[in-house]
Formats: sequence, structure tokens, C-alpha cells
Amino acid sequence: MTKNKNNSVSILIAEDSKTQVEILRHLLESDGYSVKVAYNGREALDQIKKEQPDLVLTDVMMPEMNGYELCKNLKSDPDTSSIPVILVTQLFDPQDVLSGLECGADNFIIKPYEKDCLLERIRLIQDDKNQYLDVPAQPDVPVFFGGKVHYISSNRQKILNILLSTYEIAINKNNELNEAKDRIALVNDQLSDANDELIRINEDLKNEISERKRVELSLSQANKKINLLSSITRHDMKNTMMALLSYNELARMDEPEQKFQDYLERENSLLSRLSAQIEFTRLYEELGVKGAVWVDLGRLITEQGRTFTTVSISSGPDLKYYEIFVDPLIEKVFYNLCDNAIRHGEHVTNILIDTCEKNDNLEIYIKDDGAGVADVDKEKIFGRGYGKNTGLGLFLVREILSITGISIIEDGRQGKGACFVLTVPKANFRKTS
Repeated sequence: MTKNKNNSVSILIAEDSKTQVEILRHLLESDGYSVKVAYNGREALDQIKKEQPDLVLTDVMMPEMNGYELCKNLKSDPDTSSIPVILVTQLFDPQDVLSGLECGADNFIIKPYEKDCLLERIRLIQDDKNQYLDVPAQPDVPVFFGGKVHYISSNRQKILNILLSTYEIAINKNNELNEAKDRIALVNDQLSDANDELIRINEDLKNEISERKRVELSLSQANKKINLLSSITRHDMKNTMMALLSYNELARMDEPEQKFQDYLERENSLLSRLSAQIEFTRLYEELGVKGAVWVDLGRLITEQGRTFTTVSISSGPDLKYYEIFVDPLIEKVFYNLCDNAIRHGEHVTNILIDTCEKNDNLEIYIKDDGAGVADVDKEKIFGRGYGKNTGLGLFLVREILSITGISIIEDGRQGKGACFVLTVPKANFRKTS
């Protein structure tokens, strides 16, 4: 059947969903049919009385008058009984089929429907229309189903069409179920394979974790042995160093010649430096051993003020509101910075420790009123071995701070005093009330 032939066929759509109406209108008009629309059964009945269509395509569930009632009204009126009616429904069970036969429907379509299925069903209805126009109405046949009696008056051709449609739908549904069953079986196989793979990976992880634990235990034991050896060696060296310093002191007390006295002074200086280096190994061994902690800056600076009594250590007004996340050796950092200022600042009388938030970071300033640091030495002072004493103080300071991502620079002016700037990342500081 061509589109030109379909132009003479008018179809009334009775559907309360505007979305479904537009879909059906598009499908039918694209195949050449003339389409009119009613949004409920009552409106459809009124339109049909004014102008009869060649076919009615009606939804079952509608307000005011449902599809069964609309069909029954049309089939009970001699003027409209010959108009084919196709029911469109989402329902599908024997009760629905019997209800369709009872109201005299010519066929039905299950939602969601395919375009080809819909158009083919309409063409079959149109082709069969003239075959039973003059067939006399059949007497009502009572059918008992589901505790209810249904009276079927449709002729044999209509019953056969509906039963064939029902059989076709049942086959399609069965095919869909079989396809879904095959897909489920495939997915189940894939899940089974994935589960086997996960079990294998889990076993590998267990073996890897066991091996890692074994290695970690071996490393821990080795580290304990090294630390024990280091501690014993350092203890013995310190005892020997103390003995050497004592003998050096006794030798100087005997008031030897000036030249020999000079040698003893130099020896004492070297022994003191060696003793400091031994102490440094102890501190460096403790770096990162304990987890980082939140430290109250105000309390920390207060403790430093009690330690150094020869200078005035003051803090900025906001410093007491900050906490920083640092290695527990942070006390050694501020001790070394203050001690460094006193030792090398020549005439330091005041040390100010202040804070300032800048570019999402917290900057901590340690300023003094001493001699300051020459520009050429600003980076060198953090090197290991640089300085008048052991040269380990500022090197240790930078190492401790770097554990939690805190940087340090010297930013003072020579002759105006030293200024050490600690930059604490955003994640490593917080302001308290």
C-alpha cells in the first residue's frame, strides 16, 4: 500500500498523553495517513458522531471514558459499529484479551510498540474490513474466567485476528525473555570470570602483603640493631670524649708554656666540636621517627622565652592563635634559631617572632636586632659544616622543617639584624579561637 492510497484513510487517535499522541501522529502521517486527535474517550466519541474516521486507535487507560467503554459505545451503535477499533495498552494478560473481545475490539497493540508492527496491524485491519461488513452479529457467548463471566459477541474473524495477535505477542515476549536469559547467562559467565580473577588477585595481594610484612619486619629488626649499635657507639664515644676533655682541662691547669697552652686550647676547641657532632648524630637519627603533631605556636615561643634569659624574646599579637603541623623536633628548630642569633648576632638584645598569612600560606618571622647576615652567605649558612662552631645548627633546622613541607630562608639586612622566614603550607596550619 503506497502513501498516496493511505491519504484517503483517516485515523482518529484517542490518547491522553500528548507525548504518545505526537509519536503516533508522526508515525502515521509519515506513512500517508490522515490523522485526527482526541485526548479522552468522551471527546473521541463526540468527534466520531460529527465525522466518522476509517479507523480508531485508542489507548485503554484514559480519563472520563476509557478505551473499552469507547469501543463498546461505537460497536453498540449501528452507525459506528463498522469502524475498526484497535486498542493500545500496556496491559497483557488473558483478562485484557477477554475485555477487548467483550467490547468488540478488532485488534490490540502492546506498548511499547515498533513502527513496522503498528503499521502492519493497521493494514491488516483495513484489508479485512470489507470481509465481514455484512456478517450478522453473533449471539453473546458467555466465557467464565477469573471469577467473572465475559459475554463475547464478536464474529469468528475478529476473534481469530485477536487470538493470532495474542499468539504473536506471546511469541515475541518469549523471544525477548530468551534473549534476556542469554544475556543474563553471558553476564553471569563474565561475572564468574571476573570473580575468579578477583580471587586470584586477592591471593596475589595476600602473598604480596605477607612478603611486605616479612621485609618490613626484617627492616625493623635491622633498624633496631643499627640504632642500638649507633647508641652504644655514641655513648662510648661521648665517654671517651669527656675523658679527653677532662685530661685537656687538667693539662691546662698545670700552666704549661704559652705555646703548649695554645695547642691545648686548639685541642679543646676540636674536642668540643667533635662532641657537638656526636650529639648531632643523635638528633638526626630522631628525624621523622615520630609522627607529625599539631603544635601551639604561642606556647612554643613562651617556652623559648624561659630558656633564653639574656635577651628579650617577644611575639606578635596574632601568633598565639596559630597551630602548625610539624615534626616533634620543632622545639629544636626554634632553640637553634634563637641560639644562632645570640651566638652570631654580636649584640642581639631583642628577638621578635611574628606571623603573617600570605598567598594561602603562613609565614613565621624570627627577627633580631643583631649584625645580620651578608647577602653572599644567606644560603650558605644552611649548608652542613658552615659556621664558626659545628656548622650543623641551621642545617638541622632546615632538615626538620622539610619533613612537613615547611621551607626556611634568611631575608634580613646586614647591619640591621637577621630575619629568618618559615613558610608553612596551607594544609599544615590552622587558626584557633
